[in-house]
Amino acid sequence: MSLFQQIKFGMVSIFMLFFIGCGDSTETREPLEIELNSSKESYFSDENISISFKNVDTRRDAWIVISSENNSTYKHKNILFREDINHSKEGEIFFGSLDVGVYQSELFYEESLKSEANSSFRVLSAGTLYEDAEDTISKNWRVISGDYTPIRVKGGFNKSKGALVLPPEWIDNYTNLAEYHLDMNNSKEKILEVDMGGLSNYRLPNLVDRGYIQHYSIGVYVDTFYGKRALLWDSFFTHGGVEPFTTDHFWLNYPSPVEHVRGYEEVGGLPIDKWVHFRVNVDSELQKLEPNNRILTIETFFATGGFLDNLKLSAY
Repeated sequence: MSLFQQIKFGMVSIFMLFFIGCGDSTETREPLEIELNSSKESYFSDENISISFKNVDTRRDAWIVISSENNSTYKHKNILFREDINHSKEGEIFFGSLDVGVYQSELFYEESLKSEANSSFRVLSAGTLYEDAEDTISKNWRVISGDYTPIRVKGGFNKSKGALVLPPEWIDNYTNLAEYHLDMNNSKEKILEVDMGGLSNYRLPNLVDRGYIQHYSIGVYVDTFYGKRALLWDSFFTHGGVEPFTTDHFWLNYPSPVEHVRGYEEVGGLPIDKWVHFRVNVDSELQKLEPNNRILTIETFFATGGFLDNLKLSAY
């Protein structure tokens, strides 16, 4: 082979190696796995559902559905929500609220019945609302003792439209005549919740200063494994560092987790327009004094006063 032929052969070999190397660098990568996720593992029944998606093929039509997880076979009639994602690679879609249950979201391409990705979540009960005083107050309030009736006033927790006022009626340092009842009759939800505050523009009918309210108690009458009980919470016990105690094996008394008094800041009261959220697990509170007992039914809510809003029982 001549020198010219050797040079020509070498140049061809180098060109072929370069071409093969360039081919290796342009190999097609596997597409990333589609991700579909709920923003939370569980929602309450009054919350909207949020589903995020990622790594979707933008060249294909894609859509997301939500259905009950109990429906193991895909059927159009089982779909509760459906939204197209408009050739988006990633994003977030908001759906409406759902009833209590277990659900799944799924992503499909075009009109295929093959689920490309899925994610499960639960919807929990938001609770049973007994009083929010938005437009009126419940007709089921009963005055057990005292000279005043429940009152609805404008304004409430978090700038709501209204609040409930239950005037205390102290006749001396030890006696409050007022007691108000509202039936609940709930055997499924054992967490008592209510917003408690004051209203700077409202004066109780038996006080001089606006927004002020003295000590009052709230509580529930219940049925338990061992019979009827009444559980009572008052921040008066909190001020004195009093531990939970029982009287007559019927009244179970507890320091409140929040302050009830508004005004009277020199003795521990909060500012008159301060709202706080009272929340206790009634079953757990019962067991502090009666460890082997359990709540069967929360029968009645009671209070001896209060600026109250959003009274409810919940399960979680």
